Amino acid sequence: MTKRMPPATDWQARDIEDWNVTTFTEYMKDKHRELFGCEYVPMRSWRTEQGMIGRLIGTKAKAGSHDKAIIKRFIDETFEAYKPTPQYPGTNFGFMYSYRKYELQRIEAEEKRKQAAKVKTEEQAKDWEEIADWL
Repeated sequence: MTKRMPPATDWQARDIEDWNVTTFTEYMKDKHRELFGCEYVPMRSWRTEQGMIGRLIGTKAKAGSHDKAIIKRFIDETFEAYKPTPQYPGTNFGFMYSYRKYELQRIEAEEKRKQAAKVKTEEQAKDWEEIADWL
């Protein structure tokens, strides 16, 4: 018997690698309500924002350009950094992606450095194992 995946709207019950555009949308709606106390409003339209997210994380038909965990971290960090004002009590993905891309670049660079350090550590461990075997 195979285990069924939770619905796409249930972001808490899904692993990040199983998230899709709908899951990200629901996550942002919940997080926005929690942090800013108001409903999430997309930039221009839902279709516009979901298209942006789909291009980044991929869809069933097309591969994305970014890892889903990186996009989630980008959302989390930009939501946390946002300072609401009376005129703009909340933010949205369209604004973040359009005007805070440098945050995404920083996160990507950090993740690449972490991956490179991990690979180097693994290679060094392998080298030490070979030396130990030789001795």
